[in-house]
Amino acid sequence: DDALLLEKCGYDALIVENEDKCLSPHMTKVQFAAISMVICSVKEAVSIPVGICLGCLNYEEALSIAKVCGCSFIRTPVFVDTLVNYNGIISPCSHQVISYRNAIGAGDVFIMADIQVKHYRMAFPHIPITDSARWAQNQGADAVIVTGVNTGVETSTDDLCKVKKTVSIPVVVGSGITSSNILEQSRFADIIIVGTSIRKNRSMLEPIDVK
Repeated sequence: DDALLLEKCGYDALIVENEDKCLSPHMTKVQFAAISMVICSVKEAVSIPVGICLGCLNYEEALSIAKVCGCSFIRTPVFVDTLVNYNGIISPCSHQVISYRNAIGAGDVFIMADIQVKHYRMAFPHIPITDSARWAQNQGADAVIVTGVNTGVETSTDDLCKVKKTVSIPVVVGSGITSSNILEQSRFADIIIVGTSIRKNRSMLEPIDVK
């Protein structure tokens, strides 16, 4: 229903993302099977491009589903940064992401890579976001995503401006877009992801508000 509504409202693409407690960097087989069914159903329902984000280190699952279901892109939250959260240290996996995409013949699946992503802390906080952006481009990302510190938190325009000047690939705003800041954020971004603000009460548990 959400997918059909977004298509009807005129959105250019949509992204299917798992929403759980992220108890582990890796999905279980049951989660993988379930989200595969969801994504294939969504892909069959709409004619606009569909993308996938399965959190942290589930790039094999995301790329596999994209290949099988004909999805256009994936979002990979961990790519070139060494991060820390309650699971401990999360190591970068850019080489593995690109190698797996090549191994399964999914070269047409666009990779949007987060840099210094929300919900995590940098293990080496002195690294400038411009370095992360440059590394991501060099490691094969098709676009880089810049976010605020948490879901719904506005992305820093200073960070966006710096990243935009650093890379030649598209720059994506990954959090905090609202009707009041979208024009300002669009000055620095090629792609905008909208999530929380289009739902009633700005809650992912609520339905999308058409208005």
